[in-house]
Amino acid sequence: MDENKFFYLKFLLILVAIFFIWVSGSKKNDPSETISKPPIGNKPAALVDFSPAIPEIFGNSENTLPRRDWSVPYLELQAQAALAIKTDGSRVYYNKNIEMQRSIASLTKLMTAIVVIENYDLNAIVEISSSAVKREGSNGDLRPSESITVRSLLDIMLIESSNDAAFALSQQRTDFISLMNKKVEELGLSQTHFINPDGLDSPNNHSSALDIAKIFGYLINKHPEVFEILKTKNMVVYSSDGKIEHRLENTNELLGETDEIIAGKTGFTDEAGGSLILLTKNGIITVVLGSPDRFGESEKLISWLKSAYIWEK
Repeated sequence: MDENKFFYLKFLLILVAIFFIWVSGSKKNDPSETISKPPIGNKPAALVDFSPAIPEIFGNSENTLPRRDWSVPYLELQAQAALAIKTDGSRVYYNKNIEMQRSIASLTKLMTAIVVIENYDLNAIVEISSSAVKREGSNGDLRPSESITVRSLLDIMLIESSNDAAFALSQQRTDFISLMNKKVEELGLSQTHFINPDGLDSPNNHSSALDIAKIFGYLINKHPEVFEILKTKNMVVYSSDGKIEHRLENTNELLGETDEIIAGKTGFTDEAGGSLILLTKNGIITVVLGSPDRFGESEKLISWLKSAYIWEK
């Protein structure tokens, strides 16, 4: 090979090498290769502001399990608002008016439970007042001047959805409602405000499906002992002297009817309608607010989730 041919061959090889280096660098910086998330619609969405904070945002990836099966039509519910969300807030599986502000009835007692657990000695003795016994709405058959522990009142309030127990607990601190609303601020609940501990109808006692799910998620994360109460179907508690017996039956009719449900809390007033929040065994919180059939529609929602999403590869 003469020197001229060798020179041109060497020059050609250098040009080819430069070309491949340039192409490789261009692909790395090509904006068309950037992964972008599709807009949030009815597909599963992540909630950045869910409490407790979530470690990872999943967005709408169709490769993330569970994956939506779009051959299954979207569920229509009569409830005014409804939600199905992963307990850590990273996926929304169903949403209907989830930020609509409305009355929530006895779901209020979830926040009452938080304030009690975080501020009271559960073994302390409470003397029941006449005003607590006369409290409007469902009651736990408490007696005036009865002495009973805070822990037992918590059981009565959450299992029987007792207004008198909730009111008796709130009477032990003059700042009780302030503590409820302080926790609202701490959790960043934008649609929630409390004016009473039991959820009786009032224009200033309201929340939303999303905010209630956040409260439930906080309880799951910080106070799992509450779910030992909420999943209890029947219980007997006594006054501190053992003379008065209270037989409790859970207001959640779905407990024990299906193994899909771990625990939940009911609520009903004329203004709020039927309300129900549930924790399912696969780590999903479901909420229905303002439903003419809170139990039936919750079952429909749970059943729909099983068919509308692909849960395994």
